[in-house]
Amino acid sequence: MLRKTLPILLTVLMLIGFIPHPTFAVQEQASGTLTIGAVAPEVLAIHIYDTSWTEVSSIDPYVEYWLNVTVKHSNTLYSLENITFYFYASGSNWNSADDPNTHATFVWYNDTDSWQLIGPTGTTWAINTANCKTPDRSQTQGDFTLAFTASKVALMGTWYINVTAWGTQDLSDSLTQSFTVNFYAEISLTDTSFTFSNLQPGTANNSLTSPTDGDLDYTVICNAQYNINFYTNGNWTSDGYEIDITNTNYFIGDDDATPTEATETGIDPFAIHPTPDKATPYASQAVTQDDINGDTYATYLFQTVPEGTPSGTYTLTLYIEVIQA
Repeated sequence: MLRKTLPILLTVLMLIGFIPHPTFAVQEQASGTLTIGAVAPEVLAIHIYDTSWTEVSSIDPYVEYWLNVTVKHSNTLYSLENITFYFYASGSNWNSADDPNTHATFVWYNDTDSWQLIGPTGTTWAINTANCKTPDRSQTQGDFTLAFTASKVALMGTWYINVTAWGTQDLSDSLTQSFTVNFYAEISLTDTSFTFSNLQPGTANNSLTSPTDGDLDYTVICNAQYNINFYTNGNWTSDGYEIDITNTNYFIGDDDATPTEATETGIDPFAIHPTPDKATPYASQAVTQDDINGDTYATYLFQTVPEGTPSGTYTLTLYIEVIQA
């Protein structure tokens, strides 16, 4: 009997040895914090358009244009503080002083959603706030439009626009693009007519009777070095008679009331002839600084009447021309 039961007992013991034991665990928890710091805005693109939304690479002074700038901020555009627009001529920098010839600054403020010309003020640099546009600031990207006018005396040549977008903690991004300012000139005559009265044949260098001060007053505004030319549409004419000024010094101009000074104190007297001949008494004049009042000039006119000139009322048209030097 013992021989028969032993194997069975061993089998039972072996099976009991493979029963798994229970596992016990303990745990605690720790809270975690991850802070994303302030992020900088991004200036993505700059484009200049005329007021028909045609993109341009050159502008005329004293004409409105629209500067379109694409800005992005990952926390929405409400996170911007301001956008500053710096216009500056070649040879200047974005942070140069505002100046009618070389530099202007505009700003958009987020807190008031307002646009402003910072400087120069009291010049023909201008902003048209009615045409300035702010995008939906609840979005992360949008186009801001600055409607601006460059000064009459913004230097002709290469210019740059630096656009700087500012966010919190003085984080910023900027983008710079070049463009061209075209030639601009204007002339304004205070005196638009002139008269020599009751001249006698055989007399020389007669002065004007009108204007009574004997000269033509005019102003020039120009954004580059310039020349002033004088010429007429022809000779003095009256009912088929002529006073020939084509090859003579009969009709002259000067910058003072005495064309025959012993010692010339200004420019030399100059003969005025019909086109295509042009007299240039003022050459390579400096760029205008005052774009409101301009550069002032006074030109005295004198007329010589040769012997034998028939009586009558003679007329001609005088042209004063401003061109790039």
